[in-house]
Amino acid sequence: MKGTIAPSDYFIWMAHAKIDRTKIRKVKNDFIFRLHKDSKLVPPELMTGDSEKRCSIEIIFKSSVDQRIDAVLQCLNKATTLAQAIATGTAIPKLDKVHSELGLGIDTEPDIINVRLYRNNEEQDIAIQRALTTSFSLIQGPPGTGKTYTGIKLVYLFNQINLKWKKMGNEKKQIIFCGPSNKSVDLVAKWMTKKFEDKCPILVRWYGSSIEDEEYPIPGKTQTSRVERSKADKHLREVSMHILIRQHGKPYQEEIATFDRQFKQHPDGVDYKIVKKYRNLISKAVNDEVKHHEVIFCTTAMATNPKLLKGTRGKIFQIIIDECGMCTEPESMAAIIATRAKQVVLIGDHKQLRPIVKSSDAAKLGLEKSLFERYAKEATLLNSQYRMNPAICAFPSKQFYFNELITQRSKKWMTDLPLRSWINKNIPVIFCHVEGKEDYLPFDTEEGNEQSCSNQGEVEHVVKIFKHLVVEELIETEYINIMSQYNAQCTSIRRALNEKKFIRFNVNTVVASQGGEWDYVIMSLVRSLPHYRIEPKPTLGWCKQNLGFITDEHQANVALTRARKGLIVVGNKQLLKCNKVWGNFINHYSIRGCVVDKEKFPPHTFQ
Repeated sequence: MKGTIAPSDYFIWMAHAKIDRTKIRKVKNDFIFRLHKDSKLVPPELMTGDSEKRCSIEIIFKSSVDQRIDAVLQCLNKATTLAQAIATGTAIPKLDKVHSELGLGIDTEPDIINVRLYRNNEEQDIAIQRALTTSFSLIQGPPGTGKTYTGIKLVYLFNQINLKWKKMGNEKKQIIFCGPSNKSVDLVAKWMTKKFEDKCPILVRWYGSSIEDEEYPIPGKTQTSRVERSKADKHLREVSMHILIRQHGKPYQEEIATFDRQFKQHPDGVDYKIVKKYRNLISKAVNDEVKHHEVIFCTTAMATNPKLLKGTRGKIFQIIIDECGMCTEPESMAAIIATRAKQVVLIGDHKQLRPIVKSSDAAKLGLEKSLFERYAKEATLLNSQYRMNPAICAFPSKQFYFNELITQRSKKWMTDLPLRSWINKNIPVIFCHVEGKEDYLPFDTEEGNEQSCSNQGEVEHVVKIFKHLVVEELIETEYINIMSQYNAQCTSIRRALNEKKFIRFNVNTVVASQGGEWDYVIMSLVRSLPHYRIEPKPTLGWCKQNLGFITDEHQANVALTRARKGLIVVGNKQLLKCNKVWGNFINHYSIRGCVVDKEKFPPHTFQ
């Protein structure tokens, strides 16, 4: 490329390759790549040796997790009959007769006195019974339907079956409970220990090496990016693998402690041979420790880890993949193939968040469709919800679940006195129309990426509503969650709340709010245009350009189902009507008198 060329005239060539060999020199290093057989050919312009033609190269390395997933998927032809059937969509093999009978013979309610668990409703009972007696089952849990309760009961009951299996003179079997993120797995592990207490199955929380390295760093090892690194949950320390192997009396505790001291004394680096010995020792320690546990809690990525697979070889009978709708299909299938489990349960909701796929091309080719979504028609639907006020539940039930959600009486959403601020006392929902102005982040910062935007007009009104709820309605700040789909807007709201001298508050993105619930939610939709720029008959492309994330109905579902007692949405109704979901939302509550201009909410009488 000669001279200065406009970005629009750049030629971009993408290829898939592996490093074949390297040549190490004093001044520079040469890397020789071998292209994948299906990769695009090298452009002839790059092969001429013309020094005046310049190009830049960005090499994106495949992560160790993706390498493992890729390697496991290559072994599908050697996988269990069950894994092959799930992957190819062919007839699912039946569960063996003994386990089927054990599943039929067990009570679907844990037979424990004083365990703090609600009794199963009809759908939960059907879902659990089906999971216990078949080799492959799905449980769809819309918001507030007790999906987590059902999951932990299933773990307990599977373990009861495994104990009976062992009493029959068979080898001990184990359960893997995994999910897409440490946060989601930690939540269920904590519930398990809290609800079952001393009756809890013997479980271990097995974190990945990045979290173990955070607490016990290896000298010279490069740490991850500027994004805040995950840490082990403090409430699960006593059952965390990297803590258990270091406990006094454990067979490898003293040797590990010696290495830990040595690494602490030489933080800048040690000989790689010492690191290799340390890794081998850790491998032996976890291999010995895991055999003492009945349930392993880990991420789907960790379920393909060689150390875990070595320590559990031939012992995993059941695998439960939680929040499976958020896992890519390769992630889920790799965990099923690698563990060689004989019973597979997928728990999730494909109507909420989908897998995060950074490549739009890969998403279009189907990578954003999860294994759960592919088999969704086979799922048992939990349709009794206990979280939301019936008026809050009404719209998402109609829009996303074909009016199948049934609201049950619950202390979560029931209240003696509705807020004085509600326009319709029977409907604790407000849409507040604000015509603000969008501001975009011009470059990548900690506030968000280049596509992130904020809206100062909405920021000011959200803070005004928050102050009203706290000062006039006397609601504790911990019971309120402020949400936006944009990182930049969340940052702006936090800054504005700090300026108003508020210290404690919850401000989260919609993605970060998944799995959470609060009494009151304030949602800022951010996107706005002057009325003269709004298309009367917008195309899909126009909507994607001018509404962005707002067009994602999966995120919209999550946003609208976090509130228990009250929901307040702030946005530009004229623009939002261009989108089907938000247009329907505005129409649904408009006919009920719950859509107002910003001057009318919060009400002046309480200010």
